Amino acid sequence: MKKILILFLTCFYFLTLNAQIHELSLSYSPLSLYKFEKLVEGTDDSQHNYKVLGAFNIDYYRYMNDWLKLGVSVMYDQASIEGNYSPYYTPYYYTSSPLTQTAYKSTKHAFVVAPQIDFEYLRHSKFKLSSGLSLGYASETLSTQGGINSKVNIDGFTFHLNLISFRWGKKQGLCGSIGAGYKGFCNLGYFVRF
Repeated sequence: MKKILILFLTCFYFLTLNAQIHELSLSYSPLSLYKFEKLVEGTDDSQHNYKVLGAFNIDYYRYMNDWLKLGVSVMYDQASIEGNYSPYYTPYYYTSSPLTQTAYKSTKHAFVVAPQIDFEYLRHSKFKLSSGLSLGYASETLSTQGGINSKVNIDGFTFHLNLISFRWGKKQGLCGSIGAGYKGFCNLGYFVRF
């Protein structure tokens, strides 16, 4: 009986080892929502330094069958702005520059946790194409130091529509996607299947 159980467990171990039903990926998007916000709104003359970190994504998937996988996604992004502002209102007829300016630093942090679903429509042993959707919870912290000190936390729901993504490699390799939402518009990374 012990020999049969050991044989069964050994076979089960090797089957799950070769099945590769789990996937973990780490990716980076330089075109995050904060970067898009910076491009659309632009910078003010009073802003000296406007930096955007970019979106870092960690994705875990579990294959439900050959073409469908479910998982969870975690994303982090950060932006910081440094500059000077006038602490008082200047009427339109007052043409000279303000007498005093106060330095400030403003930072934004975004953190997202979201379940996701992915559908693979092109499956090859070393190359896969898929599309997917994730809906989740987002937490954003906005803080300002200098002049007016403030800290605001914003919570809510967010989404990401993965238009097309690829996986290039059998057990590990390059991954990337193009989509719209919290993960960024274009990201590239590395994945491992186990």
